[in-house]
Amino acid sequence: MTLLLPLLLACTFAVPTTPTHSELNELLDSLRQTHAPDSRIQLWEVQVQKAEGHWQVQGNLSSQKTHAAVQQALETQFPSVDNQLVLLPKDGTGTLVNALVNNSVIHLRRDPSSKTELVTQALLGTPIRVLKTERGKCLIQVPDGYLGWVNSAEVHRIAPKELKTYRDAEKVIYTAQSGLAYSTPDVTSMPMTDLVVGNIVRKVSEQSGFTQIRYPDGRLGWVDSRHLRPADAIFFQATLQENLVQTALKFHGIPYLWGGMSAKNIDCSGLICNVYFMNGIQLPRDSNMQANIGREVTTDFVSDDLEPGDLLFFGRKATPETEERVTHVAMYIGEGEFIHSAGYRERVSINSMDSAQPNFIESYPAIFVRAVRIIGEDPKGFLPIPKNDFYNEIIRSTE
Repeated sequence: MTLLLPLLLACTFAVPTTPTHSELNELLDSLRQTHAPDSRIQLWEVQVQKAEGHWQVQGNLSSQKTHAAVQQALETQFPSVDNQLVLLPKDGTGTLVNALVNNSVIHLRRDPSSKTELVTQALLGTPIRVLKTERGKCLIQVPDGYLGWVNSAEVHRIAPKELKTYRDAEKVIYTAQSGLAYSTPDVTSMPMTDLVVGNIVRKVSEQSGFTQIRYPDGRLGWVDSRHLRPADAIFFQATLQENLVQTALKFHGIPYLWGGMSAKNIDCSGLICNVYFMNGIQLPRDSNMQANIGREVTTDFVSDDLEPGDLLFFGRKATPETEERVTHVAMYIGEGEFIHSAGYRERVSINSMDSAQPNFIESYPAIFVRAVRIIGEDPKGFLPIPKNDFYNEIIRSTE
């Protein structure tokens, strides 16, 4: 009997713990808050159901780290649960970039329906990750991490071998705010497509002041060479204050659009992302994300410490009773002025911090949160483009 007791105890402790529905949901909710708190940049489609007397966890995740964390937690705490979670994309190749944007600008929406919210945009040649496809729509992730649904025809799927060819090819970036690519090296010829600043294409040849370009799907077009710059020159450049200001001023007057991320239409944080991208830095997508990067310079609306290129954030400061809420961003351009894409003006405009100036906004001092500096600071929450995982997949080796 003495020998049987340890064996019985061992068998007792070996029985898998069967959680209640609430216990399982509590664990999953804790994992979501820890590993996937922001649905803008990470997919968390997780459901619990009972099948054949056992609990099953089903759904999709977009992050390998999150998938591994959930798997480990379930195996450790509730090994009897059947984990059916799928890490997208389902092909299991582990390839980060599996497609390129194939139109000058594409719209990413909250859900597959074209009637749902526009969450952001992506530009021609941008390396992306297609997570899944449904009825002519696909869920993609773009380099700043944002997720959204687009028309499948607007992206070009790319296999690892084709991606290597694209990476090794000479690429150029369109630098005019907007323009056209033509069917021949002649502005009177048939247009191929429109182009906007930030579009990335392959360079094929040059002729009579024009450059022949190749789109991701293989189409060919001709572009005025003066409007193109080598991609490497933008990706690897040093970010300078004067260049940031010059880039920003080119967006002046462009219409405001919630979710806009292009020179066709743009929102406040989209403007900042575009300006910094064309100067070699990849920023987070939204203003409340951008407010947590770089180094805080001041919390005063008017400050002698501001320098061109600093980001100005507006909304509501934190109090003992309420959390901080950032809803708007602008960029300081010097001489007490800033440029921003403001919904109330419906366009990119320049305003002053000087209350004596006609372009002063009376309500802005009261809602100013802080100013942040990116240039010259350690990359806290932002990266030079070559260090972004997505863009690193398409940048030619500099060795």
